[in-house]
Amino acid sequence: MDEISIDRLVLDIPGLNAAQARDLAQRVGTGLAAASTRDDTAFKSADFDALAVDLNDIAGRQGVARLADDIVSALLIHLGGR
Repeated sequence: MDEISIDRLVLDIPGLNAAQARDLAQRVGTGLAAASTRDDTAFKSADFDALAVDLNDIAGRQGVARLADDIVSALLIHLGGR
């Protein structure tokens, strides 16, 4: 089982209020933690100074839960876990 180690993750997402931002951060963390415990996930070793994840406008309009899922999916693609 591989682990994900993130020293710092900064999300710049305009239009969220404080409660939505906290909810999003919790959901992204939970999603990444769940992915790191799956037996079928293999992450490549990577060290990123910065990693940009572009989401289309639709992702932002579908709610915090969907936005978090899209962010986790995009991060896992970059890390080789999907």
